Amino acid sequence: MKSDFTTNFYLYFLSRIKGLSHANVWKFLNGEKSPKIETLIEQSQQDKNFIQELHQEFSQLTENYLTILDDDYPKNLKATYDPPLFLFYRGNKKLLKEKNLLTIVGSRTTTDYHISSAQKIIAQLTGTPLIIVSGLARGMDSVAHQAALENKLPTIAVLGSGLDEVVLYPQSNRALAQQIIKQNGLLLSEYSALTPPAIHQFPKRNRILAGLAQATIVISGALKSGTLITAQVAIDQGREVLALPGNINYNLNQGPNHLIKNGAGVLLGAEDILEIYQVNKKDARQEIIIKNKTHAKIYTLLQTEPMSLVKLSQKLELPLEKLNPIVSTLEIQGLLKFNRFNQLETK
Repeated sequence: MKSDFTTNFYLYFLSRIKGLSHANVWKFLNGEKSPKIETLIEQSQQDKNFIQELHQEFSQLTENYLTILDDDYPKNLKATYDPPLFLFYRGNKKLLKEKNLLTIVGSRTTTDYHISSAQKIIAQLTGTPLIIVSGLARGMDSVAHQAALENKLPTIAVLGSGLDEVVLYPQSNRALAQQIIKQNGLLLSEYSALTPPAIHQFPKRNRILAGLAQATIVISGALKSGTLITAQVAIDQGREVLALPGNINYNLNQGPNHLIKNGAGVLLGAEDILEIYQVNKKDARQEIIIKNKTHAKIYTLLQTEPMSLVKLSQKLELPLEKLNPIVSTLEIQGLLKFNRFNQLETK
């Protein structure tokens, strides 16, 4: 079913009534009677100034949107307690009908461990039908979207602002947002195009992140953080949650470790994700066999932890002038790469 203009305006009217949550509207639309809700609606209908203001606002909505009554509205999200009545979008809305959406969340502050872990896991998903969902924030969200793009996986960014480039938040990710659309991805928000970012909108955005996907994976986050809010929403909605374990001495590992302690799945690699989605990766990476002993030793060391050329040189007791051409060879073979901290790591 495709909702018509009159129905859409009525939904917009309901969404703008103060004191009426989307959850209560959805219950009302599904036939649940409530004298309080009916009184609020009746009072608002009698306010001519309010109705006139809404007509003007609604007529100025120029961006594409879905309503909760449309067939294209994502089923996973509709099944949640508090689904948004409107979803404004830019890009490939067909992604919302796919069943293999995977939400990835983490902290805005990042470490090499969390970045490299997320990048490796997403790279291992190459060739699968999974679609990466995240929030376009600085830090881990950006890492997830960028890794998805680099590995030819579709990605959906859920924003806590409108989608117009003037208000898109954060502004530092405008180029990333453009690239997502260019590579057939999707930008999504429950806020109309020119809605500026506001603090209270981001916790609300988290319910969409958790609600879209069958599973949410948590890469990093403190005990009290938006990341943990998203994970808890996913748990409350009966969705799968996987968390990346980490060193107990670091604040950004406390959130994932806490989730694991309380029953979340342990995220050790892409196979843990594929098991949930019951996806068999056709092009699973074959076991890497390196015949040259020095090459094999370098690869093994870097599988343990990333390190600088100087540190690697010291570990191997091999001069830099001899190490450099070996590293170049392994880079060309696609076995090693330099990360953003100029440290070597395995691909």
